[in-house]
Amino acid sequence: MSERYEGHAQEVVSAFLEMLDPQVRDDISEAHRNELTMMVEAAISTAVLEQLERTADQIDALSTRLRSYAERYDKA
Repeated sequence: MSERYEGHAQEVVSAFLEMLDPQVRDDISEAHRNELTMMVEAAISTAVLEQLERTADQIDALSTRLRSYAERYDKA
């Protein structure tokens, strides 16, 4: 999935660079463009992993509630 994030990061950086004046864009080195792409990719990955963790927590809470319900259901 990292390739997917990398591709999206490259699209974001390209869109950003297109917003700049050509003179400014030309002053940004390839190394800086690559660093910016890596930073955007890291931000995307972090956001995805944080959301995945929140989702896992919600699933865990739901599982706990479901187990509790099932245990009470058997006793009724």
